Amino acid sequence: MDMIGSNITMNVSNETTMGAVGPSRAAMYIGASIMLIALILGLFGNFLVMIVIIRRKDIANIIHLFVVSLCINDIINLGINNTMVTSSYLIGKWPTGLLGCELSTHFTVILMGSSLWHTALIAIHRLVVVVFNNFYKKISKKGYTIFLLVFCRVVPLLFLCQPSLGHMAYYEPKLIRCIVKKNYGPFTLLVSIFLMMIPSFILIVCYIAIFIKVHQSSQAFRANRQKEWLKREIQITKMFGIVFLLIMIGYIPYGIVRAIDKTLSYDANFYVAITVFFAVANCFNPVVYGVMDRQIRKACFEALNIRRRNEGEDSPEFQNKETMTNHTRMSIDMEDSPAIPLKSKMKENDE
Repeated sequence: MDMIGSNITMNVSNETTMGAVGPSRAAMYIGASIMLIALILGLFGNFLVMIVIIRRKDIANIIHLFVVSLCINDIINLGINNTMVTSSYLIGKWPTGLLGCELSTHFTVILMGSSLWHTALIAIHRLVVVVFNNFYKKISKKGYTIFLLVFCRVVPLLFLCQPSLGHMAYYEPKLIRCIVKKNYGPFTLLVSIFLMMIPSFILIVCYIAIFIKVHQSSQAFRANRQKEWLKREIQITKMFGIVFLLIMIGYIPYGIVRAIDKTLSYDANFYVAITVFFAVANCFNPVVYGVMDRQIRKACFEALNIRRRNEGEDSPEFQNKETMTNHTRMSIDMEDSPAIPLKSKMKENDE
């Protein structure tokens, strides 16, 4: 009964205060329209990429398992958080009671943290494959993959282990959003450190080390097959680097504004704009996979019965090139790529 009463009270409060402090109806409807389009495209893209990878055993590899895991994370995020926010702009109030308000707040934290830890662990994986390839060949691929995929989800879930769970969020009519109460500052700080700063630091350090190694090794390599392998490594690293940037672009602007505007003095329509920016950024990961990973892109086009005549992938010249450099494909270089013997190669060249 208490929860039902709270729901009724919150919805009544929504209706009476929205006109006074909330965003204009025009801003809400425009924002909702943009977010709805992005939501539909994001869900379609993530489902398409996930199904294509699962069904196509010929392109299955560790990197693509990470892509599937990220797609699952995105689908949950779009299906819960983005759907809730879009609905709130359409009806002018939060669509659920206090329970849904609390759950939405924690889902945002968990899914944001999971996405960032995904990118951090992918960066570690890229570092191991490129720089410590001999070690990578010796370990159990199955156990290694399971550990990475479990770790990136367990860490965010640890933030649910607290006595205040269920009483941490409240509805803010000006934002038409549910946010963490001000007296939970230490919780917000820990979220920022463990779910944003640490994975971001790991990713930056790993990618710098990868690019340094690849740059040094590219000067030592002369064979075409080795150059192709290095080129592929850079492409994979760039792809997940862009995915990381999209995640950060989605969360950082809203986080910075909320940190600066502690009294919520900024115009409510401005908050609609940065929320839309955040929601649209959440939907672009499938586009990155399709544009930057040739195997995923080709498989998606085939699933949609679209032939790409302009790219020449069906020409005999391309097929010959594909056969010549088959060992450089992602599914092969994950398992069989040689370590980068920089020192030995340098000696051979000197001789």
